[in-house]
Amino acid sequence: MAARTVTRGPVDGKLLLSYLWAIPMSSGESDQVFARARENALLKRLDGKLRDDWAAAEAFLFLEGEPLNRWVLATSPLAAAIGDETLRCELIVTWHPGYRAMTLVVALTVADSGTVSARDFDRAIALVQSFQGRPCAHPGRDAEIHGRYRKTPFPSVRAAVDAVFDELTAGTVDEEMKRGAWCVELRAAHGHPADKTVPADPRPFYGLATGDEGWRFVPNAVAATALGEPWGTREFVAVYSMATGIICINHKGADYVERQHEFTREHFGQAEPYFALDTAVAGLDHGALFVLERVLVRLALADRWLHSAHPELTGPDRARDAATRTRLLRGSLDDILQLLNALLPPEVDSLERRVSTRMGVERTIQQLDRQAEAMDEETRYAYESVVSARVTRLTAVTVVLTVVTIVLGVLQVLVSL
Repeated sequence: MAARTVTRGPVDGKLLLSYLWAIPMSSGESDQVFARARENALLKRLDGKLRDDWAAAEAFLFLEGEPLNRWVLATSPLAAAIGDETLRCELIVTWHPGYRAMTLVVALTVADSGTVSARDFDRAIALVQSFQGRPCAHPGRDAEIHGRYRKTPFPSVRAAVDAVFDELTAGTVDEEMKRGAWCVELRAAHGHPADKTVPADPRPFYGLATGDEGWRFVPNAVAATALGEPWGTREFVAVYSMATGIICINHKGADYVERQHEFTREHFGQAEPYFALDTAVAGLDHGALFVLERVLVRLALADRWLHSAHPELTGPDRARDAATRTRLLRGSLDDILQLLNALLPPEVDSLERRVSTRMGVERTIQQLDRQAEAMDEETRYAYESVVSARVTRLTAVTVVLTVVTIVLGVLQVLVSL
């Protein structure tokens, strides 16, 4: 069978990629991590345009909640390298105090020539696979994708990020970077309807969403069905959510920006900077990245909760210890399921619900509920065991006291004779 050569033509815009992970940790672990990072000048506060972009997006999209502590890698740059070409990566480290979790976001521009070709889609998919840990055979040779950190080549971008994470945590955190996902954004400024882009040929976008390099051989109908219906509250925005990440089509035009600025200047005295956002971070505009970050944190916390739900308990007090520990874990479950310390606007909240469904949060919640029910049963059993043991001991003591009382009574009668 001859190889299929039909591919879609170039599309307008540039292609951006954000890959992120969520790592649960305690407040004490966080204090150690960030204190060491500041001492070693490993991280610095966001500054320049990157700071302005994040501040504008968070100020507009988060209705309330604790401030997030965001930092950026300050040492030798992290990079995704393709042969001799280097794609600089911004690594943003965030501590979420309300969730007790840290997120790592690596943002880079895949294609910025004004048009995105099939070759650019292939490159983005290869980068996704490298972020997942797929190694190249010869780092630095030809067009093989690999990672770089502190001028050292690594077989994959994931391996380079692991090196940063190991340096950042330095053995103070037991958790690993297990929960990861990505956001790819195709951005153009022409203002055309975004929901027309993917239906014209859904295959490369399916490849971006799944990391599938064989997208050319996927039937259009299969790719379209897998992507599903897009989310969007503007005609120039379409967001597709999958189990592994988000594809965002963003065609925000100058006319929209000017109209929004006119509105905010007239009614609030100044232009809202969020509406003019043109950032190098995929998904930051329209909140897709924040949604993905929150969903990943929820899944990572659920993973840890499930892992810690049934430790091996030994010793004479294991039933009592199990009951106490179960009550503590059961009490913390609502925090994981709710995560309501930062509220999003209603339209973005609907995207979060959709992403949560596609990424399996509902299935995870059902698993947590089943685990919690099992723990409740164990708690009742442990409690009944403790009560039964105490009743048995009390009964034995009562029997002994009764025997002693009878013996003393008999002795008293014998003495009186």
